[in-house]
Amino acid sequence: MSVTRVVESRVIEAPIDTVWTHVRTVELGFWSAVKQVQIQGGANEVGSTRKIWFKDGAVQEVKIVELSDLTHTVSFDFIEAQPPVEFMSALHTITLRKVTANNTTFVEWTAEFSSDAQLAVIEDSRYKRLEGLEDLAKAVAKK
Repeated sequence: MSVTRVVESRVIEAPIDTVWTHVRTVELGFWSAVKQVQIQGGANEVGSTRKIWFKDGAVQEVKIVELSDLTHTVSFDFIEAQPPVEFMSALHTITLRKVTANNTTFVEWTAEFSSDAQLAVIEDSRYKRLEGLEDLAKAVAKK
């Protein structure tokens, strides 16, 4: 099965440990599109799930499949959605890297979709990653 990948990134004007506190548990409190997140299982455990209610009425459930404090990476796999989506799978990964020149953080948010994802889904994902990264930068600046 081929995969379609969306990759968006930005530099956030804060140290990596500060940004990591906003990303690590996938509570997505920084993202303006999210209304509420319910954690099922341990907040810091691979295998735990998140039920995410979006302000547009959509509800998605994701499973944490990677969580690394060493590499500042968290990955979550799409499980289900209401309303239903028209693709088989989606893997999201947020990776942070320290920018050593000025102690800021490079953030990369990828989404890998199965080959059955339509162009509209891919473009919507691109827009949402950019919005999420902008919201993350705003949330970090408020701290």
